[in-house]
Amino acid sequence: MSTILAGASHRNFLRSPEVVFSIAAIAILALWPPVHALDFRLAALFFDAETGSWFFPPEDRGAAYWLLYRGPKILLVAASAVSVLWLAWRGVAKRWRPFDTRLLTGLLVLGFTALLVGLVKKSTGVSCPVQETVFAGPYAHVAIWDRLFALVPSNEHLRCWPAGHASAGFGLLGIRVMAPLHARLSWRYLMPGLAGGWVLGLYQMARGQHYFSHTVVTMAIAFILSAAAIAILDRIEDRG
Repeated sequence: MSTILAGASHRNFLRSPEVVFSIAAIAILALWPPVHALDFRLAALFFDAETGSWFFPPEDRGAAYWLLYRGPKILLVAASAVSVLWLAWRGVAKRWRPFDTRLLTGLLVLGFTALLVGLVKKSTGVSCPVQETVFAGPYAHVAIWDRLFALVPSNEHLRCWPAGHASAGFGLLGIRVMAPLHARLSWRYLMPGLAGGWVLGLYQMARGQHYFSHTVVTMAIAFILSAAAIAILDRIEDRG
């Protein structure tokens, strides 16, 4: 029976609902230009055209910055470091259990989500709202499809696709590896990652640092990575 389940989890990875949705979302947001109309309308809600300012000024380093930007990063790094040290002790003390493997896998999803999103950001050359002339910035709008089809040259100052800061929150979708088979799309396991990702993502949108679609793509990447981690871990455990 375990062999059958292992094969099923392996075959169904690309057909799981979150992976299908995520791949479709990335494709639509990357290849369909009308998406920018929605992005622009949502970004305009956070921008005061009369004063040329954003809801949260990008240069502000007050309470909101520490609560929704620097603070969460520090907490995640600290919690991850403590977890890694605890897992290292479990390994040395020969007290390793299946829970420890799943915890380590969840930490890897968190780390790889941030790493992958960061690498993609550096290479895509897409503008942030705050950088664009329509929002009182110095550059013309550059979308991901402009870069995919080489419609505009690369600019090292444009690094806004997908949303990097939100990856810290969406990486918590790795918690899904702790869920039993029937609950991997349960709100109990989805909420930490979705809530964290969207709170951080909305803060960046309110600072003009990202469009809505940038944040959705980051969420989709986190879903794909967490689903891949679940499928791989299930396969390893079933073989064992």
